[in-house]
Amino acid sequence: MSVFRSFRFWIPFLIIVFMIIASFLVPTVFPDFEEEGPSYLKNEDGRIVAAPPYSPAEMPPLGSDKLGRDMFLLLLSGAKYTLISALIIAFLRMIGGFIFGVLFAFLPRWIRLLIRGIGDTFNFIPLAIVVFVLLIPLQGAFDSGALPSFRFLVIQIIVIALVVIPSLGMYLGEEMNEYMKNDFVTASRQMGASSVHIIKKHIWSQFNRYGIVMFSEQLTQTLLLLIQLGILYICLGGLITVQFGIMENLPVYFSNTNEWAATMSINIKQVFLKPWLALNPLLFFAISIYCVNEISGVLRRVLIEGDVPKRNKEKGVCTNPNATSTTTIEPDFTFTNHSVKEY
Repeated sequence: MSVFRSFRFWIPFLIIVFMIIASFLVPTVFPDFEEEGPSYLKNEDGRIVAAPPYSPAEMPPLGSDKLGRDMFLLLLSGAKYTLISALIIAFLRMIGGFIFGVLFAFLPRWIRLLIRGIGDTFNFIPLAIVVFVLLIPLQGAFDSGALPSFRFLVIQIIVIALVVIPSLGMYLGEEMNEYMKNDFVTASRQMGASSVHIIKKHIWSQFNRYGIVMFSEQLTQTLLLLIQLGILYICLGGLITVQFGIMENLPVYFSNTNEWAATMSINIKQVFLKPWLALNPLLFFAISIYCVNEISGVLRRVLIEGDVPKRNKEKGVCTNPNATSTTTIEPDFTFTNHSVKEY
């Protein structure tokens, strides 16, 4: 089976691509989409029947925000910040995780056990809390105007990527260490192969296949983390706080990017009164996560499970029609110690 022949791959992939492309086109096609919408709606008799925020029935398809702006256009325009940032974060995680894993795999066993023990301790702390603690001081700098929005966005991407690299690297390092116990790797070492040669010819050749699948899984985990951070008011590009009047105690939040988590944070307090304001960005998150999971499932079946021959459970022999030997074949680089999604 080829990835490029699977509709379960192409349909979700095209949905993600469409949202990103449409996100760049919205400011051109609808240049005034961020301006305040109508202050009220009238019926046929000229009577006022609604005021912002409008429901999906009053302003299809997703209603409006409290300024009367179309929520669908706002969320579509923010897709580029959410999805591209998540792609960059997942890519940085994979690159950093591979480098950390290689270094970890070649360490002495007692050092690996020490590092793993420390790392396992931090795995019990929710990742969103760790990121919140690291970024909340920078949120204050952003509020004061000392930190520009784009620079804050870059720092957020780097921090969200870095906090996962140690645990992901330890996981990969353990798998690499087990893989290097294979006879052909041992033979290469006995013949004088250097560590660089083993990494290039053996480890990388196996990692690049599994890395594609792990990348899609890390993308899903990143989107889930952005939702959690949004509830804590830590959003990509930062939130602008505005006070209205001397009698107003609660701050009102706005976003320059219309990023999905930011849009959810802005409207989270109205979830019981105007539920669509918070559910609309969650809908976009849910669609994106579903698409990524479908892509990940297809990649796993084709790149990993499709390469493992089926075996007779009773005799333990290979039943792959393309195989010419009855020798039992095991996958070279299996992630069996833990679930990849835990990282």
